[in-house]
Amino acid sequence: MFSSLIKAKNIIFDILFPPLCLGCQKHLGAQTSIDSGAENHYKYNKFICDNCLSLIKLNNTSFCPICRARLPDNKRICGHAIPAPINTDKKHSHFYYLLAAAGNYDDLVLQNLIHYFKYKSFKNFAPFLGELAVNYVKNCKLKIKNFIVAPIPLYPIRERKRGFNQAKLLSEFVAKNFNLELVEALKRIKNNKPQVECRDQETRIKNIKNCFAVKNPEKIRAKNILLVDDVFTSGATMNEAVKILKENGAGRIIALVLAKA
Repeated sequence: MFSSLIKAKNIIFDILFPPLCLGCQKHLGAQTSIDSGAENHYKYNKFICDNCLSLIKLNNTSFCPICRARLPDNKRICGHAIPAPINTDKKHSHFYYLLAAAGNYDDLVLQNLIHYFKYKSFKNFAPFLGELAVNYVKNCKLKIKNFIVAPIPLYPIRERKRGFNQAKLLSEFVAKNFNLELVEALKRIKNNKPQVECRDQETRIKNIKNCFAVKNPEKIRAKNILLVDDVFTSGATMNEAVKILKENGAGRIIALVLAKA
């Protein structure tokens, strides 16, 4: 009885206040939730119309985290080494692969979704954005069976203020869909200002330096890690996280984000 009343209430609410697409602001009708490739289904999409969904183009390769060049067949062909200041210990190789799921962060539809998710506390966006990441990994045909999944952490005060860590929500969805173990490998030990407030690359690097520590080194030693965040902009945050993980014995690292700048 109670569930029927709730359903009726929701139907009436949708009639009086039809949901709008966050991309084009038009009323959302019946959704097929299939992109133009007709392979990627999005059962959690309740936020953008099919036309706007078709504008989100999933990539199908990994990228070099230095020059952003595509790495066909997910092979390391770029030849870049991670430059100073993070490559300070010659014992450790800090190279990693970058997986950027959908287009660029300049794409307005995707940018709006991530902005609402991250800054407007739209926690319920996580499954749909997680689907983007999962479909992308499948498109890349990556072999991640022996990986663990780890999110980029927020400082505790900031996480409490936001109410959740967006990278952790994405990590949970990815780990569940690939039947992988989720490990909160890192903790944030410095309450630095948000990277978006830093003016240039040098300031970003200084701002993020020594922000992370490994929680339990034994859980990541010799482990391959899928390191998850929402956006890759300058790369300073991901570089610092990779550096700390590698220095504590991590194996191969793949950085997975929704978009790159």
